[in-house]
Amino acid sequence: MNERSARIAIAIAFLVYVFAMRTYDVATTFLMLGEQTRDWRIALGGITDLPLAGAPSTAGGRGLGPAYYWLLWLGRVTLGPFMDNLPHVGGIIVALLQSIGDTWLFIALSRRVPWTLALAMCLLVASGPFDIAISSVLWNPPVAAALIKMAIASALTLPQPWPAGASREARSPVGHAALTAALAWMALQTHLSAAFPAAALLGGVAIHVRRDRMALASMAAVVMALQVPFVVSLLTEPAASAGPTAAIASITSGQSFRPFFGLDVVSGVTGNVFLPMPDTFKFWIAATVAGLIVLIAYRRDPVAIGASIGGVAVAALVFATWTRGYDRYWFLTLVPALALTFTLAIAALRWRRALLAVGAALTVWFATWQTSRIDAARFYFEYPQYETVVRGSRELVARAPVVKDIRMAFDIHPTMERQFVYTILGGRIDPAARFTAIINADGSVRLDE
Repeated sequence: MNERSARIAIAIAFLVYVFAMRTYDVATTFLMLGEQTRDWRIALGGITDLPLAGAPSTAGGRGLGPAYYWLLWLGRVTLGPFMDNLPHVGGIIVALLQSIGDTWLFIALSRRVPWTLALAMCLLVASGPFDIAISSVLWNPPVAAALIKMAIASALTLPQPWPAGASREARSPVGHAALTAALAWMALQTHLSAAFPAAALLGGVAIHVRRDRMALASMAAVVMALQVPFVVSLLTEPAASAGPTAAIASITSGQSFRPFFGLDVVSGVTGNVFLPMPDTFKFWIAATVAGLIVLIAYRRDPVAIGASIGGVAVAALVFATWTRGYDRYWFLTLVPALALTFTLAIAALRWRRALLAVGAALTVWFATWQTSRIDAARFYFEYPQYETVVRGSRELVARAPVVKDIRMAFDIHPTMERQFVYTILGGRIDPAARFTAIINADGSVRLDE
């Protein structure tokens, strides 16, 4: 088996592993709260019913485009019929996108650094406890993270600038640059936090292809095309809030410029997503050292800089004037950038045999962490009541396809819609029906008049 075949085999095994790791209990502990119900109801609709804008944002307004909902709908049409179109299919779709992103990133990075080092980085990122947990949640932040990984992977395999006398047609980056721009912009449409790595990555790609006007034009064209649905939504729904007003207000609030604060927050929260460390460990120090190494070693490679320390730097500058609180999931899209910064800094050694050995040692070391990291993921986002609701709803559809209402004999989250699973499985709610159904904690059902 040659090196290319071995790398493909490893990539397939890696894809299977990270997908199974993220979905092993999704059918029994799926988080089905208000946002998940809202988004899955949209995915269950027809293609003509899909929104032209993104999901409502905590930063104000709506997402800047419909990429998230359209990807979710496509996944539901493809996978949903095999699983009764139940909501946890949405978690499987998100996990699949994340796993494809990790695998694509491994393949792309292994062309730049020894494959063992690429595997170690991607395994560390994919097996972060928070990442494992959120990657099976029907939510837009992990989808944005998946798209950013894909965009970085696409950018890392861009053809190098043409040497003198080479055929431009043979090495044209037009399509490749357009694909990278499309993935990065779809990530931005999916969740606003992707703006930080997307801006740096697209800037690096634009510098890389700056002598090719067609490549630059293709990037601009694909971005404008992706924004057409959102523009249409603005024209058809002028009263709806459109932009991230809360985020802009925080950035432009007049707060003093605090670049160290921004770097400390961004590197600290992002680093702990994939590599939880004690509070005494300062990620900003490691990020600064690694970033300087990357800037020096890859000074002629704008793609590498834009894909790594560039995204971290953009986010740090934005958060230098931030006045609001922040949530950990905002920094999911920055995880590949920070992890890549550390990886490229190690790869700057340029001693292939030593890097192969270092990568192999790190891969083995990270592999020994897998059980504990998977166990730690159970502290996030799991909702075992989901299995009870599904089991009870199935029994209820068989016994009473029409009921007046459904009640739960156990505690559920206030935003969990009690009738949603029942109606997906074919049941119907009718206020004039004879019975009110009650689902017990063991999944059994009783009917009360």
